[in-house]
Formats: sequence, structure tokens, C-alpha cells
Amino acid sequence: MPARVRHDEVLTVVQVLEAFRKLDPDLPIQYALSFMTIAQSEGISIGELAERLGIAQSSASRNVAALSRWHSFGKAGLDLVQAQEDPRERRRKIVTLTDKGREFLDALRAIVNPPDQRRPAKSA
Repeated sequence: MPARVRHDEVLTVVQVLEAFRKLDPDLPIQYALSFMTIAQSEGISIGELAERLGIAQSSASRNVAALSRWHSFGKAGLDLVQAQEDPRERRRKIVTLTDKGREFLDALRAIVNPPDQRRPAKSA
């Protein structure tokens, strides 16, 4: 017997996807997955991102560029992440969230865990 579909869970996923679509109506799912992976492991390298997502390093670099301030050919990016040279290994790029990226992550958290449904902190 198939698992029963919880409409509230499906609605939450749809709302998260809609939040990404508001950033860019044509945003590829690979960009969303890249953003979520970076948010989960801030300070990840582009090579590690590629490995976790099972994509080529060139694709991971392209995803990071689109999520950064400047996409290819001088086109504005989404400014959600920034890639900086690793001071210990200059060929390696470390990716972190920008302030805008942190705000967007907070908005996604509010969708998944609405303030009115959060559990109160336990008092000692």
C-alpha cells in the first residue's frame, strides 16, 4: 500500500520551489540544489560541491557563477553566494553565502518551519 500523501508537506515543497522561482522564473533545479548544498556546508570548495551533487566541476563552477554577483558575460547573477580563493591553495575556490543568501535561507526556513508552528524553547 503506498504511503499516504500529506498535503501540507507537498505544499511546503511547492512553496520552497516557488521561492526559488521568484528569484528567477527560469532558475534550473541544479542551481537550487547547489545553493542548498552550499548553505548546508558553508566553506565548501567548488570541487567538493561537484562531488556531492554528482556533476562535473565545470558545471559546479557555472552554478556558483550564476548564484554569485556576476554570471557569465557580465550578466548580473543572483548574489546569493561568493567564491573566494583559498589562501592555503590558490587554485581552490571556497564558497560561502552572502548576506542576501543568508536572508534567502532564512526565508526558506520560515516556509519549512513557520514561526507559529515552532516549538517553544524548553525552560530549565
